[in-house]
Parts: sequence; structure tokens; C-alpha cells
Amino acid sequence: MKGMILVLGGQEDEHTLVVLRLLSQRGQDAELLDSRWFPSQMQMTFDPAQGDWSLRLPSGRVLPPGMIRSVYWRCYNGIGAPSLPDPEQSYIAQNDARGLFESWLIHAPLRWINSWTAFQMHQTKPVQLAAVAALGVPIPATVLGNDAEAIRSFASQHSQTIFKPVQGGAHTRRVTAQHLSDANLKNLAIAPVTLQQEIPGTNIRVFVAGSRVLACEVQSPSIDFRETHDPIIVPHDLPEAIIQQARLIAQTLHLVWTGIDYRLTPQGQYVFLEANPSPMFLGFESRSGLPLSEALLELLTEGE
Repeated sequence: MKGMILVLGGQEDEHTLVVLRLLSQRGQDAELLDSRWFPSQMQMTFDPAQGDWSLRLPSGRVLPPGMIRSVYWRCYNGIGAPSLPDPEQSYIAQNDARGLFESWLIHAPLRWINSWTAFQMHQTKPVQLAAVAALGVPIPATVLGNDAEAIRSFASQHSQTIFKPVQGGAHTRRVTAQHLSDANLKNLAIAPVTLQQEIPGTNIRVFVAGSRVLACEVQSPSIDFRETHDPIIVPHDLPEAIIQQARLIAQTLHLVWTGIDYRLTPQGQYVFLEANPSPMFLGFESRSGLPLSEALLELLTEGE
């Protein structure tokens, strides 16, 4: 099966550029698609009766129906509709541009790595966590909300708790008495928060690429290993039951490609924390030696 491959991302993103380069080195026809090009620099056409999409990139290259083979969804940066002097007209124009572009993300019959559904589940992390818990997978004791009494009550029930944003965008922190003060909890009127029981143990990152499962251990003194500048990352042998569990989690969350974070407790239990639909992988690959780029490229070129 031939056809071109799109990488949805931006030129400022290292992972986007590396995947484009590796695809080119393999002789693949690959192009960048930056959503911010639409509608000013890029054109789209859709025939609902036929279900046909065609795109015209800023270079002038036309991608007719059936030409695109697969899409690596690295990051969706929103559309780039310009602001207009009339606020009402600007609002309508931006909604129209977003409506057509996101319809392509939802509807285009392509091999998505990953799909709109997978990314929407990640945007609503409470739903993702509930879906995994419903599988019988251990997760930390958790409460999400903006009720100060409920937050204090949860913290009092656990010797150590952490907090983080509901959707993401900031690092995990340990809860202190100052965080639970009346003055600080007034901020719950601005945004809710996620509180979880802190799980002692080792950071395990599991990459799932189709049926392929690759895991590593991240050695870091920080509560959030992303704060460690140069962590030690080594391959990790997963028990067969956890390999199967990781595949099931990916399938449940509509993920073809994902990075799943676990904590491995001193008692040997793997506790699920999160699954990312567009995981960083270059640093993990360079430190652990795991063939993560190869696994991703195999997904994008599958069926060749």
C-alpha cells in the first residue's frame, strides 16, 4: 500500500521534525501539516455526499481523495483564522474555519496515529481515568473538584497526597498545609484540581505501538520525573500480564500509539497514572536504547 503520510504538528516541535526526517530517509512521501495554516495559507474541500476530502498545502501541492495514507497526530495547534475589525464577523469566521478543519480531524477516513476520539479522551482526563479503573486496573485514590471541604477531607485520609491540574500543563506537587489554607483554597473558585494518594515506588513508562509493547524505568528523585534534567532511563522487563493490560488500556482509550505511566510499588504492583496520545519519545529512546522511532514509523507505514 502506497500513499503519502502527513505529520500534524509544527516546525518548532522537535518530534515533528524528527519523524518527517526519518520518514524521508525511508523513502516515504511525507509532508508537514500545521493546522495554523488554515484558512489563510491552506485550502480544504469536502464533499459530504461522497465523503471526499482534498487539501491544498501552502506549497501549492494538492492532496486529492485517497492520496493520504496515514497521519501522525503530534500536536493540533488550532486554526489560524485572522481577527477581523468586526468582533461578530471574526467570531463567525473563526468558528467556520475551526468547524471545517475539525470535521476533517473527526471524519477523514485515514489511519490516524492517534484519532480525534483518543485526543478528546485525553482532554477529559477524569473520563480516561474512570475508563481505566473500570477495567479493574489499579489507580491511585483520587478526587477531582473544587469543593474545599472535599479536598481537605481527602487530604486528611492519606498520609501523603499530590495535586496536579485536571487536564495537565503543570508538574505534580506534594500537598502541604499551606495548600490547604483558606486563602489558598479560594483559588478553587478559579479552577478545580486533581488530588491523588501519592504512590511510592518506581516510575515506569510503557510505550504501546499497535501490538508492540516497550517499557523503561525512569530513575528520578523528583515527585514528577519531568523535573529531572538528565534522568537515568533503562529498559524494563514487564510481566506478561502487564503487557496484556497495557494493550487493553490502549484499546479502551482508542490509542494506537501511547505512552502509559505507571508506578511500580515496592510490593510489585503496577499502578496506572496516565496514558498520553502523543508521548515524548526521543529522550526515552536516546537514554534507554529502545527502538521507539522504529515502532512509530512501522505504524505509519503499516501495510506497505
